[in-house]
Formats: sequence, C-alpha cells, structure tokens
Amino acid sequence: MASSDDCLGICFVDHQLFYAVNDSSRQNFLSHIGSIDFNFAARDAIDEPENEDFNALGNSLLQLQEAYDCGTVRMLTPALFECWSILPRLVYETPDEREDHLSILLDAMPRNEVEATWFNLSNQDFKLLLVRNRQLTDVFRSLLTPFPNIDLVSEFELGMEWNRHTGTKGSYLTINCQPDHLAISSYLLGKLRGTTYIQHDSVNDLPYLWSYYGKELGWLNGIHDEVYVFGPLGMEVIEVMASFFSETGSIVLMNKLDTMGVEADETTYGFKLESSFPAILLSLNTSVNSELAH
Repeated sequence: MASSDDCLGICFVDHQLFYAVNDSSRQNFLSHIGSIDFNFAARDAIDEPENEDFNALGNSLLQLQEAYDCGTVRMLTPALFECWSILPRLVYETPDEREDHLSILLDAMPRNEVEATWFNLSNQDFKLLLVRNRQLTDVFRSLLTPFPNIDLVSEFELGMEWNRHTGTKGSYLTINCQPDHLAISSYLLGKLRGTTYIQHDSVNDLPYLWSYYGKELGWLNGIHDEVYVFGPLGMEVIEVMASFFSETGSIVLMNKLDTMGVEADETTYGFKLESSFPAILLSLNTSVNSELAH
C-alpha cells in the first residue's frame, strides 16, 4: 500500500509522461515505473494552460495521485523554459549588482514576475543563477495541486540528485538527451562545476555544436571519471558523439536499473528505461539544497 511518505517523480518527453514511485519503506526501491502517452506534445500543453490538452495533463496527474497517494511530487522542468547564468561573487553578494544583472537577463520583464534561485558551485568565487518566469511556475504548480508537497527540479540539478543518491565524490558529466536539446552539467568532487544546454535540430549537428560551445566552456571537454547519458535520444547521441565522450570519460548509458542503483519488482518495460531516468532519480530524494535570491 502506498504511503504519504512515498514520492512521485515525473518528467515529460514529447508526447509522453514518465513517472516513478518510490517505496519509502525500502531504500532505493521503486514500487512502480511507468509512462502515459498523449496525442499532443506535453510541453506545448504546459505552455498553453487554457487548452484542453492542459486539462488532460492535469487529469493524468490526478489519477496518479489517486492511484499511489504520494505525499510529494517532484517534476523535472524543461531547460528551454529557464535561464541559467553563472555570476561572480561581486554580483551575488552586492544587492545593486545582483538586481542590475537580473534586469539584463529578464529583458524588461517585471522583477515580481520572476523567481530567482542561487546554487553553489565547486568554485566558491561564482554561483549559478536560475531564473524562471513566475507565471510559468504557477502553471506547473497548478498541474500538481493534488499533491501536498511540490518540488520543481531543473535539468542541471539531476547531477546533484545523483550525488545524493550514490554519494559519489568523483568528477562526472551528466547529459540529458532530449529531441531538441542536450542539458549538460559537469561535477567536480561531487559539486556542480558548470552547466549549459545546447539546442539542436538533429543529433547529427551535435559534434559541430559541441565543438563550438567547447571553445568558451572548457569543462565540456574536460576529463571526467564518467559521462552519464540518459533521455530518449541517449543511444543516438552516444553514437554520434562517441569520439568526444571517449576522451572525456567512461560512457554510462542509464538504461538499466542496476546501473541506476535501484530495484523494482517490474523487470520489463514498454519504453526506453533511459527516458524515465530523471523521474526515477527524482522519486528517490525528497530534499533540495538551494538559496532563494532576494
């Protein structure tokens, strides 16, 4: 039987919702991993909350709550809906400088319409600023109203979730391979070093784009112990980027439960397990470490 201590992790990919439910009575055990198919693109429905597709998403989440009675839901928010920026100590410790930089990033959007969150980096002279449109986060939360506790998690935070799950203190790269973008994060000694997302029209463009971004972001081509690859295009990205990744670290495709460090009674799934990895990871952890900007 489900417990209010159980957590539901969810993520959207094209026309699918992936979800995972942890069993709080057993460590790293999942009571269910599944997917829901839609006849519309889930991200488009979120972007247009007045349409019937948005209501269909909400009804699906309500059904999940009724089926599993989880006390917490943790949803992965799409990178393309957010702004990420790494800023120096002078900016984040000086209110006037902080607000000036926020106004530049917001491009005339009123300050009260955004949510800004700061994250620590391995280099303490810098911090990562996450900026979200408050109207959009309100839409996310309205989708999740059946759940008592709601947590919205950015794609770059998946590496932090992996650290909490495994306790790893090494260096690693996480790559979420979505149909229209890669979300890439580098971790050093278990702490976030740098992150970016690369939009693409085709995975065949990625070698060029990776090289282009790598000219400014040295950590993209830095040495890592592991390169964790997941998402619906994980295998395809590995195939076209093999020469880049092999020089970066040991490639790990997150397509097996034992690779993810979890267990479940279910052994076969009707979808790529690597697509559900973010939902699985989010279901395992119910705490977050961040500082709200002020």
